[in-house]
Amino acid sequence: MKPQTVDRSYNLGKMVPIQCVECDTLKDLEIENTCFLLMIVREGTAYFQVDGTSFEAIGPCFVCFDETSTPKLLRKRDLKCDSVYFNPTFLNVNMTFSRIHSGTFEEVALAHDMFLLKPFTDKARYVYPVFDEQIDNLKRLFTMLANELRDQTDWYWSCRSRSYFMEMILLLERTYGFIGQNDPMGSADQISNPHLKKAVIYMENNYPASLSLEDIARSASINHSTITQLFKNELHMTPIEYLWHHRLVVAKKFLEFTNLPIKDIALRCGFKTTQHFSRKFEEIVGSTPSVFRETVVAKRKNAF
Repeated sequence: MKPQTVDRSYNLGKMVPIQCVECDTLKDLEIENTCFLLMIVREGTAYFQVDGTSFEAIGPCFVCFDETSTPKLLRKRDLKCDSVYFNPTFLNVNMTFSRIHSGTFEEVALAHDMFLLKPFTDKARYVYPVFDEQIDNLKRLFTMLANELRDQTDWYWSCRSRSYFMEMILLLERTYGFIGQNDPMGSADQISNPHLKKAVIYMENNYPASLSLEDIARSASINHSTITQLFKNELHMTPIEYLWHHRLVVAKKFLEFTNLPIKDIALRCGFKTTQHFSRKFEEIVGSTPSVFRETVVAKRKNAF
């Protein structure tokens, strides 16, 4: 499958290399040399074979393949699966197949805050768990992504669809870190306490909401004094500080890799006003959102 969505209204004929398939039957898995595939298995079981190796995917879980894979569906049982077929250049034009598979990509990606996409390129496994706290959010993000690609309601439809997909990839890469792999976000391997891990997953799936300390403690099934101490011990910040930190992690991704208006980014990331977002961003990052965007984009263009 060659994934593509064509602009019908605003930049006529422009092709965006991504396609969503809701309730995918998995009849067409010919992705070799064409695209990456992210499957979100919501329920049921799928049995695959790749390069002579057979494995099963039991929902809820992620299943990830890169363009070098030749997956075959052997059989399925009560399967409910949503799929995203995409070329990594959808995330950024510099993320070509050859560059991602080069020996220097990790260094380049970290220098420019790109996604590493290791869940797709790591041939040690193809299946990753979906945590209970992620299920509703993943369904929401997939639906929003599919709607943007289909409806194309304004000039920013491709940026907005990219932003929803980026959030999905953030959740996937976080899971990759939590199960003991190298974590691109740099902190998952520090979290050993299961209550703290539950709280972090909860916060990262609900960060746009107005979360209280009580909400966070309740998600971890412990009291607010204990959860505060756990955050300080392992992540060296309070739960509320971590909430602001994660909101800005996502906001920086949106600023770096989309042209979404700053006011939209502020609302998406849980800030009530653009002014509050700009003030908090400058306080923590050291520059305004607009200056940050201009600087990092220019740096990336010069580097490539």
